[in-house]
Amino acid sequence: METKVELLLGRSVHDAAGEKVGRIEEIRVERKDNALLIDAYLIGTSALVDRLSAWTLVRPIKGLLKSRHIYSLYDVPWQDMDLTDPTHPVLRTAKRDLFPAR
Repeated sequence: METKVELLLGRSVHDAAGEKVGRIEEIRVERKDNALLIDAYLIGTSALVDRLSAWTLVRPIKGLLKSRHIYSLYDVPWQDMDLTDPTHPVLRTAKRDLFPAR
């Protein structure tokens, strides 16, 4: 299945039970022969903060969010994402079964 990745960025993702997980903020790919294959999706209510964490001013906010349990970030393997309808991505698993990204 081919999908334009730029259309997935920022899309809201729900789990198999309909619970909101977060938005797709980053897509990790690997090169294989002449193709780029999706390895994982970085999803979370605070994935954008993680992306910006290299900025000196954002780092203290990231720590504050983690301490208040507002911060959630998941590294979702490609096979756990249902993109039958790319405008409404759905996890094939429950949110509670996801592991936090490092």
